[in-house]
Amino acid sequence: MIPQKSPTALSPLSIGRILYKYIVSIIAAAATGSAISFVIIYQLPATYRSEAVILVDSQKIPERYVSSTVNSEVQDRLATITQQILSTTRLLNVIKDFGLYKDERKELTQEEIIERMRKDISIKLETGWTRERPGAFRVGYQGKNPALVAEVANRLANLFIDENLRTRERQAEGTADFIDSQLQTAKNTLDAMEERIRSYKVTHTGDLPEQQPALNGTLTRLQLELQGNQDAINRSQQNKVILQGTLDLETAGMRSNSIPGSRSESSSSSSRQKESDYLQLEYDSLLKQFQPKHPRMIALQRKIERQRAYEQLSEEKEDARIDNVKSQVALIEREISQLNSNHDRILRSIADYQARIERLPVREQEMAALTRDYELSKANYKSLLDKKLAAGMATDMERRQQGERFTMLDAARVPEKPFSPKRPQLCGTGCALSLALSLTLAFIRELKKNTLLGEWELPSGIGVLGRVPFIPCDPPGRKWTAVLLGPIRGWL
Repeated sequence: MIPQKSPTALSPLSIGRILYKYIVSIIAAAATGSAISFVIIYQLPATYRSEAVILVDSQKIPERYVSSTVNSEVQDRLATITQQILSTTRLLNVIKDFGLYKDERKELTQEEIIERMRKDISIKLETGWTRERPGAFRVGYQGKNPALVAEVANRLANLFIDENLRTRERQAEGTADFIDSQLQTAKNTLDAMEERIRSYKVTHTGDLPEQQPALNGTLTRLQLELQGNQDAINRSQQNKVILQGTLDLETAGMRSNSIPGSRSESSSSSSRQKESDYLQLEYDSLLKQFQPKHPRMIALQRKIERQRAYEQLSEEKEDARIDNVKSQVALIEREISQLNSNHDRILRSIADYQARIERLPVREQEMAALTRDYELSKANYKSLLDKKLAAGMATDMERRQQGERFTMLDAARVPEKPFSPKRPQLCGTGCALSLALSLTLAFIRELKKNTLLGEWELPSGIGVLGRVPFIPCDPPGRKWTAVLLGPIRGWL
């Protein structure tokens, strides 16, 4: 046998010779493989997919008026809602409501069916005007029944919308409840601080820092009152001395008048008393000359009586004057005693107010500590109160569905053509694979024979002595091939 080139170094003419030689087998095998792939592909069950587009609608009320208490990102909240909706309980309810996977439920377990449905559900985010957050997302479901697929997709989309509303409302209410509890705690703390300040002011009333002007004013008033009281004591002492001297003089005069036969030219009352005695002596001496009924005697008797009445009246007046002086002295003594008591009281008050003023720095430090804690508690309470009002408005906004929400932008529709399998592409792939397989088998079969396909495969040093013409010996069934490939055959 003539040596030939390595089978791996096939020339284009050798490849053409192989194709010519096995053209019928290649076409038949490729057609058979394509037909089989067509049958298999068109026997595959059709799978339909339907998607609902949900818009992430922004807050309706401007943020400067009402700030939302739900600050979680849409991606995070969507991931949380997805986990809730894809939970076993939710999916079982959907499967039960729509009667999904009837055939599968006969062979698969509940966990496998749930996992199958999770794979059939698709959630895709779509970028909105800003790349940082999605403007919408798609919720899809795939299955064999197109109408049922659309219904399930709409159900899932509604679940996303409802769950988002409930989630935002729960978060807003949770925030409001938390702030309310913190506000109550802050109120109790503030009440306790107010009670401490009140008790402190009640306990230390009179020596509080804010009472320093009043204390200074009271101390000045007490000092003036002490000076006035001392002046009053001095005046009373002087009046007492004067009255005591007057009383001593009056008493000495009465004593001198009470001595019989005494003559004092310095007192008019003593001279009047002596005059009544003198008149009586004159009356007694005239009795020796006249009878008692004598006109002169009667006149003298009347004069004596008048004089004695006058003297008695004068004595009574003198006694009243002495008693008056004594009462004035007693009154002044009581006044002096009262003034001395006031003096001691004023001194004690001055000492007390001076002690209070000396304690003011200590009270100021203690009050500053209480006031500082109270102001902090008050500021915290006011801040929480403002936050409570804002959280209440935010919660009401969520309940009225005025916050950020999911809205159905495009409901799922009944698909008109299946999502998979993609039969044209699969058929094309089947035809290509069948043709490739046929060509591969033809080349393998020819290479196994290890034969010389033509003179072009001879080494370059070997000469050709002659050529034998080609004698067709095709069977009757391949005559049409010879007719079609006659020109090529003659060239080869």
